[in-house]
Amino acid sequence: MAHFVTGLIARHAALRALAAARALPAPVVLTEVLSLLPLGADELERLLPDEADAFHAGFNYLSPALAAALQALSVRSTLLYFETEYFGGMGTQGAAVFRDGELVFGPQAAELGPINNALAVLGVRTLPPAVDEFETVGLHRHGSVEGWQQSADD
Repeated sequence: MAHFVTGLIARHAALRALAAARALPAPVVLTEVLSLLPLGADELERLLPDEADAFHAGFNYLSPALAAALQALSVRSTLLYFETEYFGGMGTQGAAVFRDGELVFGPQAAELGPINNALAVLGVRTLPPAVDEFETVGLHRHGSVEGWQQSADD
C-alpha cells in the first residue's frame, strides 16, 4: 500500500482563512477541531512561488524558504506541515509545527513518529480503536494528495 501525501493541518478557521488568502482549495474536515489542506504541486507553488534549491533532510518539499513562509503564515495560529512517502510499508514521513510565527517542532523526518509527535503538539491524543494520532485524525483514509482533494469535493 502506498501513502504519498503532503499537507497542512490546523484548526478549521485558520486553514479556511489561509486557503482563501492564497486561492487554495477548501480544506477537508478531519475532526471536530482540525482540517487538512492537501498540498499538490500547484498548492505548494501558491504558498511559495519561487523554486527551492535545498530541502530539509528527509523532506521532498520542505525547504528553508517554505518553512519561513509557513512560519510567517502561522501568526495567530498553529500550522502542522507534513509529508509522507511510503510504498509497501517502507518509506519516510516528516513534520514541522509552526505556532504564532515560531517553529515549535521539527522539522523532523524518520520512518515512523514525526507526524504523531507533531499531532501531539496540536493536542491530539490517540482515541481507540485508533492505534495512534495519525489514525485518530483519519490521515490513513487517503494515500494521495489527489484522494484527499477528491474527498473535499464529495
